[in-house]
Amino acid sequence: MRLFVKAIQAVLIVLAIMMMVFLVLDGFNPTMNFLRNDITKGLLWAFSILALADGLLIMASVINGRFRTGKKKHKHAAHGEE
Repeated sequence: MRLFVKAIQAVLIVLAIMMMVFLVLDGFNPTMNFLRNDITKGLLWAFSILALADGLLIMASVINGRFRTGKKKHKHAAHGEE
């Protein structure tokens, strides 16, 4: 499961960088039409779906206790102890 989540996160990083590069290139040369072609729209859909899946997998892992959040659990004192 961790390998799957790490793979999704790596793909998300690559897609996010690609989208930022397309945005910058489209700003410099709008006639190349980077943001309005079908390939970029498909990549944006893939990015959105993978980001949603990653968020859901991480939340499911946190809820099930399989993923450490860094928070410490409180120790309860027994009756009579303070």
